[in-house]
Amino acid sequence: MASFPMDVLVEIFLWLSVKPLVRFRCVCKSWNSLLTNPFFIKAYLERSIKLHKFDLLKYDFNNISRVQIHYSPKNELSNLDTSFIKDGEKFKLVGSCNGIACLSSFNSEIPHRSKIFLWNPSTGENITLPQPSHHVSNLVGFGFNPLSGHLDDFSIVNMNIYLEQHPNYTSQVEVYSFRRNCWKQLGNIFPPLLTQHLGNQVIFKNFICWCPCFYLDVKFVALLILFNVVQDDFQKIALPDIMPLGNKVINLLEGCLSVIAHDSSTKNFEVWIMKEFGVCKSWIKLYTIGVSTERLLRYQPVGFANSEEVFFVHTFYVGLRSKSRSHLALYNIRSEKFEEFNVKVDYDTTQLVTCLESLISLSSTNNVKH
Repeated sequence: MASFPMDVLVEIFLWLSVKPLVRFRCVCKSWNSLLTNPFFIKAYLERSIKLHKFDLLKYDFNNISRVQIHYSPKNELSNLDTSFIKDGEKFKLVGSCNGIACLSSFNSEIPHRSKIFLWNPSTGENITLPQPSHHVSNLVGFGFNPLSGHLDDFSIVNMNIYLEQHPNYTSQVEVYSFRRNCWKQLGNIFPPLLTQHLGNQVIFKNFICWCPCFYLDVKFVALLILFNVVQDDFQKIALPDIMPLGNKVINLLEGCLSVIAHDSSTKNFEVWIMKEFGVCKSWIKLYTIGVSTERLLRYQPVGFANSEEVFFVHTFYVGLRSKSRSHLALYNIRSEKFEEFNVKVDYDTTQLVTCLESLISLSSTNNVKH
């Protein structure tokens, strides 16, 4: 292998998964130099979009949080090691970007024990972030600045909402910069929304995006909330009036922001996509996902596994006391059928993010040439 031209060696390495590449660093100094080179790390990440993409599925069962990895189209699930989150704490899968995932644990009884973690599932490398000035809340966002030229220019947003002064509540928003390794206070800038549940998030360009549903003046309201990691501020985008007002899951689809919206009148789910970012009139409905209307069945979308498959939590009720059982299911848009997984979950705890195999290190900030 040492006699191979460098360009041939690079091409071979780009086709391999991360695990053998990590081992290859120990073969010789020249291989280690190549595999830790910022330009190779960037090239590998770009190739991962086509070759090395997977889903992270996080769920709770029996008060224990787990993360499994899912590859399309095999539709197989396998466990990942999250033992770095000690004491069996439950946690959230906040988001993922450039192969790095963000997780957070929230302890409402002992808030100062709540923590935020960054994790590379491909290499197993992980770090615990320094504690913010205000305790880690249950509202945490994970984003990335694509304009800086650094693949590891991650931002973590910690949002504490204090409702004691309702209706004039206050907030404390802090942002952590991974490259600068510090928290910055942004103060009381959270949008005036009476909600402490933002739902899932996606990263779109330099925005962290949520689609919360909440009541405002006895009216059910849904809109997009965006945090701009470049400008450190929030924005709001209205949703079209004809979109169902039920609960929503935000996604990325066909390179655009999209939502899966629940229609409470039909019990079905509608998939909408915003063709032009920020333009309310550009929202179009792609299709409807029909589900069983039986009273003993309940469906909750989790997110897109790919452009043709959607993960759901499928809940059904058994016995006279209406005990519920929930498990994962994958809906195929073409066949209009569900594929059941033998994975039991606690309802409303399942999260899905798309991830890439990545060589980005959490122990250095030299992943991209300055």
